[in-house]
Amino acid sequence: KMRNLISAAIVAAAVAGSAWAAAPHMDPAGKTETISGEMLDMACYMMHEGKGKKHAKCAGACVKGGAPLGVLTQDGKVYLVVGDHDDQKPFVEAKALAGFNAKITGTVFTRGGLTAIVVKKAEKL
Repeated sequence: KMRNLISAAIVAAAVAGSAWAAAPHMDPAGKTETISGEMLDMACYMMHEGKGKKHAKCAGACVKGGAPLGVLTQDGKVYLVVGDHDDQKPFVEAKALAGFNAKITGTVFTRGGLTAIVVKKAEKL
């Protein structure tokens, strides 16, 4: 009986784990928000607080080169900006705004102390 119970628990854990792995974006804790701020290249921002008009050209080049994208709000909060696996177009549009002020709408998640927004719409301000 104990062996069958352990086997059933292992199978249940494997099924639950594979369901989570297949749809990690389905986390019910995320909520749709619109945030505004400066679109950052996270590499320069984290290394030397690269931001502002003087850094706009560099931010654009760094993001095009693969640096992570972020948004810095007026109150100093930084969000990592990520694309939706099913629709990358809004993320591509957000990357084109690196170094500029923008309004980003999407689903906000916090995991491991990092807050990110899965961008659904990006507009230059």
